[in-house]
Amino acid sequence: MTAPSLNRYFVALSLRPEIRFAVRDWRDTLDLPGRPVPPEKFHVTLRFVGPADRVGQERVIGALDAADLGPSFPYRIGGLGTFPRPRKATVAWAGLEGDGGRLSVLASVADAAVASAGFGHEERPFRAHLTLARIRPPMDLRAAVTAAPPARVRARATEVVFHRSRTAGSRTTYHPLERFSLARAG
Repeated sequence: MTAPSLNRYFVALSLRPEIRFAVRDWRDTLDLPGRPVPPEKFHVTLRFVGPADRVGQERVIGALDAADLGPSFPYRIGGLGTFPRPRKATVAWAGLEGDGGRLSVLASVADAAVASAGFGHEERPFRAHLTLARIRPPMDLRAAVTAAPPARVRARATEVVFHRSRTAGSRTTYHPLERFSLARAG
């Protein structure tokens, strides 16, 4: 018997293909343990939504469409970090920086839009990151975090995407449902 698929939704900052490949190339020099995230799945989650029916999805799309996402802006993919902490890492990630606080503002706008669609506010603080690998069982990555050079990949935030994440067994796929452009700065 096949396990049923699970659909969940999230709002993310998209990454251009050349940025994804540059991050993958940097990540591959780090020799991280665990299961690497394929570059086609790289994204920056601004707001996890969770399960939603068709009406909920349409509400989120409408709220994001009405939201002032602001202008596009530059940022950098920075150094290596982990969740929940380096001594017992289950996720290795690259931090995002050099955005002048715009990523946090964008995450707040996404959170407000999703909350206005009836999904409540995110309780966890936003941490701008890009997941590189998932690690099971947890491992001590303190030395890797200390030794890893920063990625120094320059990027530009231009678009927010509302995604469906479908998990069937051990396989997860992402499907962009709607795209929202950030206004081009003068």
